[in-house]
Amino acid sequence: MRLAFLALLLVNLLLFAWGRGYLGAADAGREPARLQQQIEPDKLRILAAEVTPVTSAATQLCQRIEGLSAAAVETIKKSGVAEAPGWQLTLIPEQETYGHWVVIAQLPSRAVAEKKKTELRQLGVKEGQIVEDAALGPFAVSLGVFRSQALAGEFLQAVAKKGVRSAQLARRELSPDKFAVELRAPADELTRKLPEIMAPLGEAVRADCAPP
Repeated sequence: MRLAFLALLLVNLLLFAWGRGYLGAADAGREPARLQQQIEPDKLRILAAEVTPVTSAATQLCQRIEGLSAAAVETIKKSGVAEAPGWQLTLIPEQETYGHWVVIAQLPSRAVAEKKKTELRQLGVKEGQIVEDAALGPFAVSLGVFRSQALAGEFLQAVAKKGVRSAQLARRELSPDKFAVELRAPADELTRKLPEIMAPLGEAVRADCAPP
């Protein structure tokens, strides 16, 4: 009985010593041991992940140049802006692009058109040019193109008095007198380049583009 008591006491002492770490290996994996093995753990800091800022596309600006002749438009094109990366050039006719045409239409062949032209000269009408126009027949004889409908009507009456009965008024597309150009490009580039573009354009006017 006494021997059993001593054995039980010895086992309890061993368990107590092991639990307190006196035997060395028991605390190797416990949290207090890990903290002791860290080098200056109180100085650890959690750093936020570095985020690389995303650069947005350059702000676009649109400027309109008005009152341009065909030659002035070519000057702008020759400056190279139309082909520059990020640049866009839009050409806009500013004035009426059709005229009032006095014409003898629906002639089936060139031979008939030539005969009609000869008849006109015999009537004292020197105007007359043979044209091929699918909308007005295979061939036609043009007597003149006028921007004003009133002037075209007066001319038609004048040739009618000379005996020309087959002439009529029609609409004919014309090249416009004036153009506008809209330039769209990165704002800083357009602001820097625009004075140079405007310099040789004479009386051209700069304006903001209309909202899209």
